[in-house]
Amino acid sequence: MGKTIVMHIDEAPWVYGGPPAEEGHKNGGGQLVGDIEKGPWIHINWVPPGNYTPPHSHNQDEVMYIIEGGLTMGDRFCGPGTVVFIERGTDYDFTVGDQGVRFLNIRSGQATITMDGKTHNPYDKADFEQLQKRL
Repeated sequence: MGKTIVMHIDEAPWVYGGPPAEEGHKNGGGQLVGDIEKGPWIHINWVPPGNYTPPHSHNQDEVMYIIEGGLTMGDRFCGPGTVVFIERGTDYDFTVGDQGVRFLNIRSGQATITMDGKTHNPYDKADFEQLQKRL
């Protein structure tokens, strides 16, 4: 029997940070729909204007879908409606535009992030706090 998940992204629980209207979330925030360990899952990210995410990779393929605002990846600006596919193990970085960005990040299961040769679990609180210091 298959799995069905139905939820509006604005109803998704916050797994870090908080909404843009709340103070104190300098690195943005993230909400989660689905099962982080078994998948599938959709992470709804928002990142404030001007933030830069340094080169990194993940151990899972991912699809990004830009909802609001935008980011620049390489020499390409990705605004609302842009779909980006990134194969697991591919290094990439991006700079957030003047309006900030809100995007869906879709994966089939739990993903780690590798940055500067170190692998982190972004859903482990202590590991996440270390990672945030690097961003």
